Amino acid sequence: MKTNRAKRKGETVKSPFWTFVSRHQKVLWGLLGVGLLLSVWEIVAVAVNLDIVLPRVGDVAVAFGRLWTTRAFYVDTGRTLLRCAIGFGIAFASGLVLGVLGGVVKQVRQVLQPLVALFRAAPTMALTLLLMIWFYTDWTPVAVGFLMVFPVIFTTVADAIATAPHDLLEMAQVYRLSRWDKVRFVYFPHALPMVLSAASTAFGLNIKATVSAEVLAYTAHSVGLNMYNAKNDILSGAATLFAWLLVAVLLSLLFGWLLKGVEKLVERRYIHAHR
Repeated sequence: MKTNRAKRKGETVKSPFWTFVSRHQKVLWGLLGVGLLLSVWEIVAVAVNLDIVLPRVGDVAVAFGRLWTTRAFYVDTGRTLLRCAIGFGIAFASGLVLGVLGGVVKQVRQVLQPLVALFRAAPTMALTLLLMIWFYTDWTPVAVGFLMVFPVIFTTVADAIATAPHDLLEMAQVYRLSRWDKVRFVYFPHALPMVLSAASTAFGLNIKATVSAEVLAYTAHSVGLNMYNAKNDILSGAATLFAWLLVAVLLSLLFGWLLKGVEKLVERRYIHAHR
């Protein structure tokens, strides 16, 4: 009886294989893209046949694995992540506070807007060279990361506060909610998804800007300095440089995924609970 119902005219029963493919097609397409990229890389590397210009995929994999066997790798990577975390934390906190003020008080946003526009428009290399004059080499990457993250967080928070639903604000006015309750039940749920999404994007920018600043500032115990040293080490070819580049990319992707996970978790537990 059940079998006959499953085999009604016009119905198709998918095999476990196609069910798996349909559920994970985004991941599978991504893996296909990575496979194509590595294939093209290997073909070009074989054609060029010059490790200093473009090493083979296998050589980069060996160099990448060799990094994990040294204590210096964990120290240098940890120091870089610490600089990223400090710059991001300061930028997120200040961008959050000033963004709320800018969303509520238009004059605050108008005063800060030229500064934010300057941070957005200024080239990262020029900012790094300028900050090297003002800060020690350990703090230059932190300052550069701050300048990359702050405009994103400030603008996102200010826009979210300024575009809060008017009907909810009017309802809060009718029920005479306190300022804290307005923030808690109106502004915060409205702004939270946009702020978390912006934070995920900004942290990726933060890692790239921090590592770039480490290269220019010759920051000791850093991923950036290891990249610079690998570039100058002709005997090992470019494999070590590509391996450190892979480390920076993986760090950016890893923390991007973590922040996306936090974003989804907060949305499920907080926003849905207040609807």
